[in-house]
Amino acid sequence: MPAVNYGVTPYQDSVASRLGALRFERGCPTPETSRKLFDEMDFQRAVQVYLWAYPAVSFESIRIANKRDLGIDYGEMGIADQFVDPKSIWLTANDTTIYAFANIDLSTGAVVVEIPPGAIVGLVDDFWERSLTDVGLPGRDAGNGGRYLLLPPGDDDADEPDGYYVVRATMNNHNMLVRGIIVDGDIQDAVHRVQKVKVYPWTDRRDPRPTRFVSISGAVMDTTPPGGIEYWNRLAAVIERNPVQEHDRFFMAMLKPLGMEKGKPFEPDARQIAILEEATVIGDAMARNVMYESAERIQGGTAFAGTQWDWVIQVSPDHEAEYYCQLDERLQYTYGAIYLSPAIGRRTPGPGANYIQAFRDRDGEHFDGGQSYRLRLPADPPAAQFWSLTLYDTVTRSMVQSGMNDAARSGYDEFHANADGSIDFIFGPQKPAAVDANWIETVPGRGFYPMVRFYTPTAPLFDGSWALTDIERL
Repeated sequence: MPAVNYGVTPYQDSVASRLGALRFERGCPTPETSRKLFDEMDFQRAVQVYLWAYPAVSFESIRIANKRDLGIDYGEMGIADQFVDPKSIWLTANDTTIYAFANIDLSTGAVVVEIPPGAIVGLVDDFWERSLTDVGLPGRDAGNGGRYLLLPPGDDDADEPDGYYVVRATMNNHNMLVRGIIVDGDIQDAVHRVQKVKVYPWTDRRDPRPTRFVSISGAVMDTTPPGGIEYWNRLAAVIERNPVQEHDRFFMAMLKPLGMEKGKPFEPDARQIAILEEATVIGDAMARNVMYESAERIQGGTAFAGTQWDWVIQVSPDHEAEYYCQLDERLQYTYGAIYLSPAIGRRTPGPGANYIQAFRDRDGEHFDGGQSYRLRLPADPPAAQFWSLTLYDTVTRSMVQSGMNDAARSGYDEFHANADGSIDFIFGPQKPAAVDANWIETVPGRGFYPMVRFYTPTAPLFDGSWALTDIERL
């Protein structure tokens, strides 16, 4: 009688693998092989959970840094009333915009956000950096001002009171960002406009207390996700404060053997700690690879055909594609930046913004802070409000920290222009002669990359009639 073949792969008592030899006795793993396979399974899952969790840990890190360093609590607003200082590390913040933000907690009930009329562009994201609502010019109030009522998860049957834009949330933790658009060069007017924003509990609507504003200008802090076990401590805190959503249940299953389970203290043992700490190292390396080499994974990202310029935002505001959740697209954006909105990244003219960035020069080489480069910005940049140009450090994804302590230029500044109206910007460690305003200092030994923002972009950005050429090394 011929031997019975139980399955496609013939049985082997020793299998060569990337883990070394895997040994079996009568089809069952030996104790050593079993331990090796469980450790590898948990490590692979930990790396993937690290990549999935990055936006939530990023927002939690902003909340922690501002509470720890400046005492900014839920419902209070940090404001860059004198712009963001490049000495602080914020994922792709810039020092040309009047920012203000607030962390919002719906665990104790609904919250009201009041937006004043005028030139304000804002958004509310949940802690997974999914868009909840736009406010201000791109929002439902369309720049006329209005009150937004944020309802907590589970309040699906709540009434919708008159006079409010009702928004139903799926989690408790949110971050609101508003930008005060500078009109006619009046910076203080933009600051005062933003300071009229109010955040308060629904229960206080008849007599809300004034919203507390704290300046973040000049503050030196690091708001980026940490490495090591602290990354996982922050993820555990977010999970504990918020409901588990249906599409995250498999990730929650991956976390369980690693010591993290909703409703239970996160107290990993020595084996779990070792796996989790190594996973942050590999996870960060993979995230960095996805960001800087995204063309290998994500199609359709080139902003101007034949150039190194890419659209910064290649993820949908809800992270959803037709047949899948945008895992790589979400990671590519949230590893290098924060905040998503339907009005940010929209490739049509109108209220909102769009951004482009380049990681290589004309010759395909990464930018070197010890070398000098020229970017030519054609005349009439396609932005109805204003445009800006910022240099970011490739390690921190935050503004380049140089001796001039200024990493950005914008349409509000005065420049030396060419005869055709174009502007040549110089990036390099040494100040060139006679073009001080056109120069942004870089740092030898550090990499950098430029990002150009267009606020209320106009048609030429999208129809091919305006385009950037590649940056050339001088």
